Amino acid sequence: MKLSLAAIFITLRYSPSSLVAAQTQTCSGVSGPFSLKDVTRTCNYETLLDEYTRQVFDVTGSTCAGGSDVTAKEDLDAKMMAATGDTNGEDAAIAICKALYDNADLTAFNEAADKGSDPSDLHFEQEFYNGGGEWQEEVETIYASDDRSATSVLREDAAKVREFYEGRGSYSRVEWPNALTNFDDATCSSHAAMCCWPKDRQANDGNGNCATPYDVNCVDKAPADNTDLCFADLAKGNGSTGLDSDDGFVVFPGDGDNGEGSIHCHGFAWADDEYDSISRYIGNNLFFVSMYDHMHQRGYVKNIPGMPMCGCMDQMPIATRSDCTQVDLTEDWEMMFDGSAFTGKMTKVEIDFNACRGRNNRNNDLWAYAARLYDDGKMTAEQFGKVGRVLTNDEDGYHATEFAKFQKGYVAGYTHLAANYTLVAGRDEMYSGEPHGREAFNKAFFEQSLTAPTNLTVGVFDIGEAPIMMRICPSCRETHKKVWYRRKTPIANDNFDLLHSILYHTSSTAPTGNIWNTDFTLHSSYKDAYNDANPWQCPGGVFDYRRAFVGDCSPDGTKVQNQYSIWSWFPGPRPNVAYYVNKPEITGVQDYVDSSITRADGLTDVDIGNPKMAGNTLEHDGTYHITGSGTDIWSYSDQFHFKSEPWSGDIDISVHLSSFANNGGDRYAKAGIMLRSDDSPDATYAFMQLTGSEGIHSQHRRSKGNHARSTGGVFKTTPAQTSAWLRIVKKQEKIEFYRGGAVPGEWILHSTETILFPNDSFRVGLAVTSHKTDYLSEATFENYAIEDYFFPTLAPSTSSAPTPWNPIVEIGNPQMAGSYYTSEDGAIDYVKGSGTGIWGSSDSFLFYNEQRLTANTSVEMYIKKFDNGNIYSRGGLMIRDSDDAGAANAFVGAAGGDLGAVFQSRASAGASTDHHKMIYVNY
Repeated sequence: MKLSLAAIFITLRYSPSSLVAAQTQTCSGVSGPFSLKDVTRTCNYETLLDEYTRQVFDVTGSTCAGGSDVTAKEDLDAKMMAATGDTNGEDAAIAICKALYDNADLTAFNEAADKGSDPSDLHFEQEFYNGGGEWQEEVETIYASDDRSATSVLREDAAKVREFYEGRGSYSRVEWPNALTNFDDATCSSHAAMCCWPKDRQANDGNGNCATPYDVNCVDKAPADNTDLCFADLAKGNGSTGLDSDDGFVVFPGDGDNGEGSIHCHGFAWADDEYDSISRYIGNNLFFVSMYDHMHQRGYVKNIPGMPMCGCMDQMPIATRSDCTQVDLTEDWEMMFDGSAFTGKMTKVEIDFNACRGRNNRNNDLWAYAARLYDDGKMTAEQFGKVGRVLTNDEDGYHATEFAKFQKGYVAGYTHLAANYTLVAGRDEMYSGEPHGREAFNKAFFEQSLTAPTNLTVGVFDIGEAPIMMRICPSCRETHKKVWYRRKTPIANDNFDLLHSILYHTSSTAPTGNIWNTDFTLHSSYKDAYNDANPWQCPGGVFDYRRAFVGDCSPDGTKVQNQYSIWSWFPGPRPNVAYYVNKPEITGVQDYVDSSITRADGLTDVDIGNPKMAGNTLEHDGTYHITGSGTDIWSYSDQFHFKSEPWSGDIDISVHLSSFANNGGDRYAKAGIMLRSDDSPDATYAFMQLTGSEGIHSQHRRSKGNHARSTGGVFKTTPAQTSAWLRIVKKQEKIEFYRGGAVPGEWILHSTETILFPNDSFRVGLAVTSHKTDYLSEATFENYAIEDYFFPTLAPSTSSAPTPWNPIVEIGNPQMAGSYYTSEDGAIDYVKGSGTGIWGSSDSFLFYNEQRLTANTSVEMYIKKFDNGNIYSRGGLMIRDSDDAGAANAFVGAAGGDLGAVFQSRASAGASTDHHKMIYVNY
């Protein structure tokens, strides 16, 4: 496309600021005074330069019409710098514009109500913004006059407010009342303010539920609800309320009719730059939001108890959101230059009050407006963060409320009577471990509760012999804070997990085994549950099984929503919920680690590999109920729960895994007995296991960090077994895996493996993994037995007399001769050898060596390649006492069978070799 020169000039003529830097003029500048008239843009350097160029410098007939090397920019910069003393035009313009705004007419804030004796008298305003005073208290009535004409009419008594709005409130800058405690500069660092109203006092305005006649239908009425009020910190309101409370607070659970009632919050925010237009007119915005739009037009009054009605965010209660108003301005101004100084004058101001335009087109939302100011660089991260600590920008303000309570020294909880109750499940602040597994819960609930039935085979339990469970929900409605569940029937299906169903069931279909009025009833007290009296009713006689435990039911059958808690949901919708069975805490099934049972030193009950859900061990009379989560016991690293104790030497361990509850339904959930070198996720181990539905396996990891392996195949029945007898026998490095036979006491050898534990020490115990991170599996172990295994070993031999040194020697007479040679460049040594191994009390191998007489030495080498599938094969560095087959030695190097690097030694001639450490290395 071709453009003519004239076209280019026409295009640029509309952007003078981009043109003037290149223009040349015919004189050394404009001399004498000048004025810039009818300017409507924001005062800044660009505006001043553009207007000076347009109105003065480029005007036909000006002193610069003949052409010169002085530009409009150079001319104006020189004048402004001379007037202000600044060293550049940009800084000089800032000073000139600040003077313009500072000198603009300012309307006293108390002119709006017209109640003060002078501009500094803000007594009425202080009362008003605290939520008191005559405008807050009066209610229109016809009973205060003889002719029954209405008195205490808010719009009439506050008529000055409308007059001010139509006048100076919309056409002049109104003073910010920072002399009021509500808007003290020390509490306004967030650069945002808000009002929250709980009452509507005016009818027929389309807002709130106040109606006529006032004396009947406008007493204690509510505004339009636009927020969920959450938490009031009384210390924040001390300056305005005078309560002088440092520790007091009010929590508002629920929302609307199910909580604090209808609350309406509305606010505004301003820029960090005090000369920004939205910052200069915050007094106008405050007047509009509080006095005109909400009090005069809508009749919204009063304050949240313990808090001011309006204030900067540092003083206001925590809420989920607030409406928002922004000011949109039209300012006309002029700038005069008398030859030495600049003087600005504001000639006209027009203010529009509109809904805030927030981030991502979220309008009329104070949090979103503050977010937009932050995105635009007009609000700092700290200021935006302070707004976010008051307006939670979520559904219920749960996190902010819990944090605020925590700062006051409080957390949600319940102190139960340990002589009567045992915690079986708790979440959030009431969490103290994952829920009981199926068998542990059934044992505690049906057999060990204070009302345990004497006969578990009857159709319906008798009064006084029905197990009872209590649910605690601190944030629920009063009727639902404590609910008692009375079990009417035994569990018909051994695989049904009652507690899991109560915690996780979300289907509208009733769970077979837990049907309302057939299997259970709900009650408002323990006494009622014990006596089967006053059972709860459900709306229309229908229990909503999507609403766990309570089904939207209530004592009188009224539908009460959102009082349930699904364990896999957050927040639930109810957080901080706990279930207790009526079993004394110190009897029956109890936490193994925390109980008073005496155990061997070093016993631990821990999660390995940091699984998502914490496992635990519960015990009673030698029966262990162990829950575990985790990805798997397999590959290069494991996640599971492990109850174990330290051991060394040879061992015989056996157990009856009598039940395996696999709520995740994963076929490779695993439970069984384990020997493990330590609690690290990639440790060496031997594991005899029962899986979810894939039968009995044996598996192991031969060296730290290596990949796990399975040997011995699979023993699987149809249907897949859910119980098994398991056994491991360790005989030095030989591990024998057994499974129980058809005849009691019969053991069938499943597989054999060679595993070396460092220093012949390890941990022995019971392991469970769910193979599904969001679920817990529970294994019940009975007849758990650990015994030392006495395995005969050869007696140490004595060393023979020293022999002459030979650099290449076949120690222990290996059957095949070895060899040693180097590469042509001498950089690589090749050593080949046979033999029975470097192990036990006698060795057989090729030894390429040299003698060193020093007491201390250091040797290192790089093993480039070592190929041998036998796990006893070795290649590496050795320090050896002599060439005798049974000589003392220390060896570090590569182990065959892809085991990695190994360190082992023989402490004295003829002694057994000690294995110290083995780590998988992919060489």
